[in-house]
Amino acid sequence: MGKQQDRPLQWQETIWLLIAFLTPLWVNLWVEQQFEASKIWLLRTLVFLLGAIWLGATVGRKPDNPLPRNVMLLCLTLACIITLSTLLSDNRYIATFGSLERAGGAVTQLVYLLLFLIMSMQLSREMRMRLLRVIVWTGVPIGLFGLAQLAGWQPLSVLTDARTGIATTIGRSNFTAAYLAMLVPLTLAEIVRENHEEERRNGLAQLGWAGLVVVEVAVIVGTRARAGLIALAVGLAIFAWLKTTLPSHSTLSKARGSALRLWIGLGLGFLTLLGTLGVVMRGIASGGSIAARWTIWRASLGLLWRSPWLGYGGDTLELIFPAVYPPELVYYQGRGLIVDRAHNWLLDWSLSYGVVATGLLIALVGTILWQQRKTQNRTLQACIASICAQLAGNLFLFEVAATATLFWLLMAVLLSALIDANLAPREHQGESERWRYWGVGLGVLVVFGLGWQVSGKPLLADAASWRGTRLVGQGDWHGAAVQYATATSWQPQRAAYWVALGVTEMQLGEYISAENHLLHAQSLRPSDPQILHQLGTLYATWAFNNDPAKISAAYAAYAQAIELAPTIGLTYQRYADVALRAGAFPLAIEQAEHAFDLDATDGVAFGILGWARLQMGDATGAEAAFLEAVRWTASADNYLGLATAYFQQNNLAAARVAVRQSLTVDPNYEPALILQLQLEND
Repeated sequence: MGKQQDRPLQWQETIWLLIAFLTPLWVNLWVEQQFEASKIWLLRTLVFLLGAIWLGATVGRKPDNPLPRNVMLLCLTLACIITLSTLLSDNRYIATFGSLERAGGAVTQLVYLLLFLIMSMQLSREMRMRLLRVIVWTGVPIGLFGLAQLAGWQPLSVLTDARTGIATTIGRSNFTAAYLAMLVPLTLAEIVRENHEEERRNGLAQLGWAGLVVVEVAVIVGTRARAGLIALAVGLAIFAWLKTTLPSHSTLSKARGSALRLWIGLGLGFLTLLGTLGVVMRGIASGGSIAARWTIWRASLGLLWRSPWLGYGGDTLELIFPAVYPPELVYYQGRGLIVDRAHNWLLDWSLSYGVVATGLLIALVGTILWQQRKTQNRTLQACIASICAQLAGNLFLFEVAATATLFWLLMAVLLSALIDANLAPREHQGESERWRYWGVGLGVLVVFGLGWQVSGKPLLADAASWRGTRLVGQGDWHGAAVQYATATSWQPQRAAYWVALGVTEMQLGEYISAENHLLHAQSLRPSDPQILHQLGTLYATWAFNNDPAKISAAYAAYAQAIELAPTIGLTYQRYADVALRAGAFPLAIEQAEHAFDLDATDGVAFGILGWARLQMGDATGAEAAFLEAVRWTASADNYLGLATAYFQQNNLAAARVAVRQSLTVDPNYEPALILQLQLEND
């Protein structure tokens, strides 16, 4: 094969090396979705380009390394099931392109499969080594970035909810831990590789790789992400087990070696399982994130039972989960948080595409791992260990762009090695180069059109939304409205942009336009109670400013949100607040009681109840409500309410104490200052 003939393959290798390097490191600081969606938009574009070059270079001739028939059948069937699930989804747009935050719909899953298949047919041994070296090198910036953030330095002004501050370029601490846990076995394999290099310079390379392993493990530990620690333990255990071989030509020695390997594997597996169960049980007992996952799993199983075969479509859990939201979940993860993943890859896949698709994925992964189980190649053993680490860690987490891309790259490495072992590459002869390059060019043009739709337009829309959010922070509501309107023109199917536009117009007093835009957002996501919350706020603001008749529309919006998600206490709290401000005190009491029945720690709801009871002349009941309110939310307003309840019962000493506590929270709180003056005069 000549140099000219290899050029399309060289282009493809450049692209998949870029995918391996850029996906975990890519961060876009000029959009709202800086991490996950931005990575997916970039990945889609690169894979489409890869596919176009591959198709143009190979159409009309047999592949050099055809895929095994069973693997091809599994992949095609899986793609068909994903497509069918998407077509039958009640939320077809989101199921196709994914949510705004995750971008993990059917298009993304099919992109992963396409990347896996194209690379599996073309990776040579040298290409595999280059690819794995690039993957391992990504651990250097991520590891050093993680250490810097662990020390308190934040080089990038990114938006993240990372609890430990270690977001790196992955987006959150637990995602960073999951990615690095996959890198540790691959980095250990580099040490072995350097040890067997013919030159064996002076051990500096081995020392460097060993230092990188230490950095990766330190960052994983520093994240305090239990899923990452479990993934690390499983990856190291699998890698150690695969390395436990006693090469010998004796049948007896082989048997003894197999027995030793079996017992070591069972021991490592038992210890890993025991440690995992210990983490789970302690997490459930302590009421932390594991308890939240346990609660989500139970609710997700109920959803799966309703639609087990084809699921609900990718990325649609955030729309269907509110209907079965467990009220106790608020105690573990707080109020107002959206559940968009089941935090277990088996449940996530089954809810998205059904148990059939999950079974096919397990069969695909299991087929490749099983056929490579006896490999003596340390690098391939590391790939197996990394894949097992991903599967184990994602029993408590979920895939993101960085880990999912690495997973499918390693799957391609393993499958290509199997193909190499069973089929010698063939030389192709007599091929016309001109039509192949014309095919590549035509494919690239098609990719630009496709990439514009699935990556370019979402990118421009989110950049406009980011500019709008910055203008809101500066108080420029008019400028923000222009930017949000631009976002809706680029992505008219994204309800979040219409909501942002409507809320901005509400701040400007343009209530009719805000109503139209929020109603349009609701039509795009009719099962989303969050949009109804915004509608309720709009109608309440409208009613209090210039049209009192709109208060009934606010009540109707909250009632509809409750119908969609009857177990979310925050909806009742907001409903009660609007009723209190509108003077509908019995309704405010009713809704506030519903709120704290579902969330006994909701201090705001108790405060609303207290003020409503004061207005109804029930000072004793108000006192009891405000005592609970300040217990959970020690706000100036709640302490003022308690002081007022004491004052109305003529308990002036207690009222003075409570009003001082209110002013301690907010020394300039005018209603508390007025009551304090009145108490001093008395």
